[in-house]
Amino acid sequence: MSEGKVQQKQQARRAEIVVAAQKCFAEKGLHGASVADIAREAGLSVGQLYRIFASKEAIIEAIVSEIVNARVGEMIDENHNLARKAAVLAGRIPTSAATKSDNYLLMEINAEASRNPRLREILMQADRRLKEEGGRLSQRYHPGAQRCATQCRIRAHRRSDRGGSLPL
Repeated sequence: MSEGKVQQKQQARRAEIVVAAQKCFAEKGLHGASVADIAREAGLSVGQLYRIFASKEAIIEAIVSEIVNARVGEMIDENHNLARKAAVLAGRIPTSAATKSDNYLLMEINAEASRNPRLREILMQADRRLKEEGGRLSQRYHPGAQRCATQCRIRAHRRSDRGGSLPL
């Protein structure tokens, strides 16, 4: 089997595990879902799962990364379609079921992050990425905006995050 096909197969298997983990977390919660539950849902042995993901935290990191990638994609799409952006902001376009389930999962991950330094770091990195991408998009699609003002808003938001929860 060629190296490209092996990588595709590994990526597909990772995606299956992520979907299985999301389902298990939705049903049993972050604490209630075990690696064995996730492996069973994905149709794998625990050993096979651990060959792909080193830990439950690594699975959570992959889930958070997928959510961030989707949200960056949404930011890009909305910046290309001002009518859609206005409708989203006005609440005329309902939030998708995927976004709602992502939000519930993120709330649970946030709660666990208060006790788990690794999860806290994963969320902080994700939050930084969203803010950086948002800043880049703002500059790209709104070149008339003052760069300094944008940077000041981002810094102020970062400072507010240090004392409170970790919003995504």
